[in-house]
Amino acid sequence: MRRCLFLGCLVLAVVVGLAGCHDSFHDSQCDIFIANDSTCDLTIFVDGWEAGLIREGRTRTVNDVGPGRHVIEAVDRNNRVVERRTLDLGRGEDYYWRISSC
Repeated sequence: MRRCLFLGCLVLAVVVGLAGCHDSFHDSQCDIFIANDSTCDLTIFVDGWEAGLIREGRTRTVNDVGPGRHVIEAVDRNNRVVERRTLDLGRGEDYYWRISSC
Protein backbone atom coordinates (compact mmCIF):
# COMPACT_ATOMS: atom_id res chain seq x y z
CA MET A 1 0.00 0.00 0.00
CA ARG A 2 2.77 2.44 0.90
CA ARG A 3 4.59 1.62 -2.30
CA CYS A 4 1.47 2.40 -4.40
CA LEU A 5 0.92 5.69 -2.54
CA PHE A 6 4.57 6.68 -3.03
CA LEU A 7 4.47 5.73 -6.71
CA GLY A 8 1.21 7.68 -7.20
CA CYS A 9 2.68 10.79 -5.56
CA LEU A 10 5.82 10.49 -7.68
CA VAL A 11 3.83 10.22 -10.91
CA LEU A 12 1.66 13.20 -9.90
CA ALA A 13 4.75 15.31 -9.12
CA VAL A 14 6.30 14.49 -12.50
CA VAL A 15 3.08 15.29 -14.39
CA VAL A 16 2.61 18.61 -12.56
CA GLY A 17 6.29 19.49 -13.10
CA LEU A 18 6.11 18.76 -16.82
CA ALA A 19 2.92 20.77 -17.19
CA GLY A 20 4.60 23.79 -15.58
CA CYS A 21 7.63 23.48 -17.86
CA HIS A 22 5.39 23.16 -20.89
CA ASP A 23 3.63 26.43 -20.11
CA SER A 24 6.85 28.41 -19.72
CA PHE A 25 8.34 27.11 -22.96
CA HIS A 26 5.21 27.86 -24.99
CA ASP A 27 4.16 31.21 -23.59
CA SER A 28 1.68 32.75 -26.02
CA GLN A 29 2.11 36.26 -24.62
CA CYS A 30 4.77 38.70 -25.79
CA ASP A 31 7.08 40.79 -23.62
CA ILE A 32 8.94 43.99 -24.45
CA PHE A 33 12.35 44.41 -22.82
CA ILE A 34 13.60 48.02 -22.76
CA ALA A 35 17.08 49.29 -21.94
CA ASN A 36 17.27 53.05 -21.40
CA ASP A 37 20.90 53.90 -22.22
CA SER A 38 20.03 57.59 -22.64
CA THR A 39 20.63 60.37 -20.12
CA CYS A 40 16.89 61.09 -19.71
CA ASP A 41 14.06 59.55 -17.73
CA LEU A 42 11.46 58.32 -20.23
CA THR A 43 7.83 57.31 -20.05
CA ILE A 44 6.97 54.26 -22.13
CA PHE A 45 3.63 53.96 -23.93
CA VAL A 46 2.28 50.82 -25.58
CA ASP A 47 -0.66 51.34 -27.92
CA GLY A 48 -1.39 54.68 -26.29
CA TRP A 49 -1.51 53.49 -22.69
CA GLU A 50 1.22 54.35 -20.22
CA ALA A 51 3.35 51.32 -19.41
CA GLY A 52 5.57 53.13 -16.91
CA LEU A 53 8.57 55.30 -16.28
CA ILE A 54 12.07 54.08 -17.04
CA ARG A 55 14.89 56.02 -15.43
CA GLU A 56 18.15 56.74 -17.24
CA GLY A 57 20.51 53.79 -17.28
CA ARG A 58 17.80 51.33 -16.19
CA THR A 59 15.85 48.52 -17.78
CA ARG A 60 12.17 47.69 -17.73
CA THR A 61 9.96 44.89 -18.98
CA VAL A 62 6.41 45.29 -20.25
CA ASN A 63 4.87 41.86 -19.74
CA ASP A 64 2.07 40.08 -21.57
CA VAL A 65 1.59 42.51 -24.44
CA GLY A 66 0.13 39.84 -26.69
CA PRO A 67 0.71 39.02 -30.33
CA GLY A 68 -0.18 41.41 -33.14
CA ARG A 69 0.66 44.95 -34.20
CA HIS A 70 1.72 47.39 -31.48
CA VAL A 71 3.04 50.95 -31.37
CA ILE A 72 5.57 51.65 -28.64
CA GLU A 73 6.81 55.12 -27.75
CA ALA A 74 9.40 56.64 -25.45
CA VAL A 75 8.42 60.15 -24.31
CA ASP A 76 10.62 62.60 -22.39
CA ARG A 77 9.63 64.97 -19.56
CA ASN A 78 8.52 67.63 -22.07
CA ASN A 79 6.07 65.18 -23.73
CA ARG A 80 8.33 64.95 -26.78
CA VAL A 81 8.40 61.55 -28.50
CA VAL A 82 12.03 60.45 -28.42
CA GLU A 83 11.50 57.17 -30.29
CA ARG A 84 8.51 55.38 -31.78
CA ARG A 85 8.41 51.86 -33.12
CA THR A 86 5.72 49.77 -34.78
CA LEU A 87 6.00 46.07 -34.02
CA ASP A 88 4.37 43.00 -35.50
CA LEU A 89 4.80 40.36 -32.82
CA GLY A 90 4.12 36.71 -33.42
CA ARG A 91 2.68 34.44 -30.75
CA GLY A 92 5.17 34.22 -27.89
CA GLU A 93 7.66 36.55 -29.59
CA ASP A 94 9.54 39.04 -27.40
CA TYR A 95 11.02 42.38 -28.46
CA TYR A 96 14.24 44.01 -27.21
CA TRP A 97 14.47 47.79 -27.47
CA ARG A 98 17.56 49.82 -26.65
CA ILE A 99 17.09 53.60 -26.40
CA SER A 100 20.46 55.30 -26.71
CA SER A 101 19.66 59.01 -26.83
CA CYS A 102 16.98 61.49 -25.89
